[in-house]
Amino acid sequence: MENSIHTRHWVMISTLGIVWGSTFLFIELALQGITPLWLTSARIVFATVLTSIIWLMRGGKLFTTEETAWRRLGIIGIISTALPFQLISWGQQYVTSSFAGLAMASMPLFVLPLAYFFNTNESLDRNKFIGLIIGFLGIVILFSPDFTLGDDTSILITLGKSACILAAFCYASNSILMRKLPSIDPIGLAAMSLLIGSVWVVLWAIAIEGPPPNISTETLLILILLGLLPTAMANFIRVVLIREAGPVFLGITNYIVPLWAAMVGALVLKEVLPIEFYLATMITIAGIYISQMKALVTLVKSFKQ
Repeated sequence: MENSIHTRHWVMISTLGIVWGSTFLFIELALQGITPLWLTSARIVFATVLTSIIWLMRGGKLFTTEETAWRRLGIIGIISTALPFQLISWGQQYVTSSFAGLAMASMPLFVLPLAYFFNTNESLDRNKFIGLIIGFLGIVILFSPDFTLGDDTSILITLGKSACILAAFCYASNSILMRKLPSIDPIGLAAMSLLIGSVWVVLWAIAIEGPPPNISTETLLILILLGLLPTAMANFIRVVLIREAGPVFLGITNYIVPLWAAMVGALVLKEVLPIEFYLATMITIAGIYISQMKALVTLVKSFKQ
């Protein structure tokens, strides 16, 4: 499918990168007053209610043709928000917000091989292969011991890092599955995926962490902010970008997210970033650029005022 990139797509991608890059800061702050799974539940349920109201006000249409894909939609509902949000919230107990932000940059490195295996139109040429190798070298460097929080045991630190990387893999898988959906209303898709995800996260939260904890007003305000911006608004923008501009264009956020996450983490949380962070950032972004070089050039050429 040929995608045309317009001014609004660039505005949306910039907004998404900044919003997602700030998310890890607010998750770090929220974790001081609520458990990880209930944090995830609160932001998704809030976003579900808000998005569903907008969707119903627009008529509540979902599939716009007779073709449906409920099973695929169910999977998307879990891996688009629910599971990655759970993984990030849990993982950030043991790693810094800067690490979590850079881990998200690995998403396009997963998109390329997944697109190759599940889409016969996607080729894995020399540049893409070299970029993948370089990018994954950056991910390996991320597993150095300098991105940790507290005095937790090494196994929890490793699991925390792995959870953040696995969240990026979920996002990559979702971008491929979403492109294969039949004609569907974007707001309906955002609402249904959040609805499915909210059921998933609430059940897991009750099973593992018990009843919802009492929280402070400050924590509640952070949860509302997380539900409104990086969940409801960002989920809608992501759906539109994947459907209109494609997963490769969406991958541009991975140049913005880690740098923005590192900046706000250093300024607000006073996180001290080791030399390995800068090395991993440069290597990972270089790998992404090399692997997507041709596609990015094509996207820029297709830009229309």
